[in-house]
Amino acid sequence: MSKRFIVAVVLVVVLLALGGCQTKVVTTEGAAPLYTVTASGNGKTVAAPDIAEMYFGATVMADDAKAALSQANDIAEQVAKAVKGAGVASEDIQTANISVWPEQNSEGGKIVITGYRASIQVRARVRDIDSVGDVIGAATEAGANEISGPTFTLDDDSDVRNEAIELAIDDARKRAEVMAKAAGKSLGEIISVSEAGLSTPIYYAAADSAMGGGSVGVEPGQLDITASVTVVFELK
Repeated sequence: MSKRFIVAVVLVVVLLALGGCQTKVVTTEGAAPLYTVTASGNGKTVAAPDIAEMYFGATVMADDAKAALSQANDIAEQVAKAVKGAGVASEDIQTANISVWPEQNSEGGKIVITGYRASIQVRARVRDIDSVGDVIGAATEAGANEISGPTFTLDDDSDVRNEAIELAIDDARKRAEVMAKAAGKSLGEIISVSEAGLSTPIYYAAADSAMGGGSVGVEPGQLDITASVTVVFELK
């Protein structure tokens, strides 16, 4: 057997082994290495809220559960009617958080049920921010004895969120330019961008649950929408 034949057989065996492993070899001969710099950036936009969410509760106590729930329901219906009369659309009014529980007392070492307490809440989304005070006043005059809110937010925050992201990328670019200059390089194209965080906060304003009716002054303020990104740039 000749030496050439033996060499040929060895080469075939090696190629078959490599093929079975499905190994792929990518050549980069002649290609320049890619240098990158990674920078983080933050962006913030400010927007006035256009939605105020309120919860108006009707809590009553009666001798039995059925009577308590019926009385709470009557008040909740009056609250919903009053809120609607104050300008809240029907589709923005919901009944929520219905609950009934016994009131108990200890007498002679025994637990005695002294009555039943029932609570029903009416949820209202107020789209006219200027009318929030009037809505609160109308609800309390209708019998609501518990108030939660208002909670201020945005109905559609897509535009301000996008603006915050753009500002965050601009901030990352400025940071990357400083690092590139310090390294004796110039900044090239963006290689990748990843979102590190995005928040549209909800602003809570306290309302006095003991108020006795009438319009209430409410200041909605503004919301801060923030975004954080991580950007990889090419270095030239």
